[in-house]
Formats: sequence, C-alpha cells, structure tokens
Amino acid sequence: MYGFSKSHRANIDVVEEDQFKETAKYVLTLTDKQLQELLSNGDFVEVIK
Repeated sequence: MYGFSKSHRANIDVVEEDQFKETAKYVLTLTDKQLQELLSNGDFVEVIK
C-alpha cells in the first residue's frame, strides 16, 4: 500500500485499483496464524497509530 500527494497525482488507475482489490481479497482471508507468520517473517508490517 502506498500514499501519494494529490498535487502529484489525481488518483490510482484502473489496473492499480484491480491489484488492490485482489490483494484485499487475499489479506481478508488470512487466518490469525497466517497473519502472525507474515508479521514474524517481516513480510507484513503492523502500523499502529
């Protein structure tokens, strides 16, 4: 995931939107165990605000 300044870019394109949707489908099906493994391996990073 990434953010961008609206002064640099109006929006994401259709291909990027499709990629985000596919990624969301994958992430939302992860079990707690799978998620913890991805975090432990450094494949995912938890962001706490």
